[in-house]
Amino acid sequence: MKLTPKDADRTMEQVDAMTGAQFEQFVAAVLEGNGYEIRQFTKATGDYGADIIAYRNEELFAIQCKRYAKPVGVKAVQEAIAAMKHYQCDRCLVVTNSRFTKQAMILANDNEVVGLWDRQFLTYMRDRAEKVRKNEKN
Repeated sequence: MKLTPKDADRTMEQVDAMTGAQFEQFVAAVLEGNGYEIRQFTKATGDYGADIIAYRNEELFAIQCKRYAKPVGVKAVQEAIAAMKHYQCDRCLVVTNSRFTKQAMILANDNEVVGLWDRQFLTYMRDRAEKVRKNEKN
């Protein structure tokens, strides 16, 4: 089931109850609601560290989605960097409904092409997508 930008209105409690595949669809809906064009969903296994390939502002993004109950560690950042190279992207993002470990944040900071969307920023981007959608209706 493909979610559209209007489906980005899920509560974080609903997000926490999603499967990994549902979370990827939710993230895609939030991305689309914020001006990203979804180019592809990678296959479920053997995805080289990216779940979504998206395009925005003349840049290609490899996006790793992590629906976790615990903090996301450095391995997810390493996977996103590897996926960025494999899919020949300009940047990469790791998006989670949780938060990141200090080590993950340090590695992402060391690699300027890595963006981290934690629970707080994902909520902000979800709300921003919803606001954009409501403005388009008026």
